[in-house]
Amino acid sequence: MKKSIIAFGIVFSLLATSVSASTGPDKPGLKKDLKIEKTTIKNLSPLSIAVVKGNFDMTQKFLEFGSDINQKSGTMGMTPLMYAARYNKVEFMKLLIANGADVKAKSKIGATALKYAKIANAHAAVKYIKSL
Repeated sequence: MKKSIIAFGIVFSLLATSVSASTGPDKPGLKKDLKIEKTTIKNLSPLSIAVVKGNFDMTQKFLEFGSDINQKSGTMGMTPLMYAARYNKVEFMKLLIANGADVKAKSKIGATALKYAKIANAHAAVKYIKSL
């Protein structure tokens, strides 16, 4: 199951064209125009991509299915928590930390989530990490 999720994330991130889907007129309450869009994000885990893209529901799903919460990106060695801190996504940070994200993990340049939040002037993220 874990491999299926990772494979889905890879396929999702490498999609070359946008695809539109319709749920049909007979299904009330569902979105009628769903889109999967191309991403140029590379060398990131599917979980990190979900965080960077701001997709909270997908982030929750990846966690439910056992994605490695502390997996580091290939380029900078950043964890999903570091990306959440960098982009000032406190709700994502709370979710990740509640599910075991390592707040003290360091990237390839030796920076923690707190350091990335400070560099990006992500004040809410800095405040949240300091409150832990």
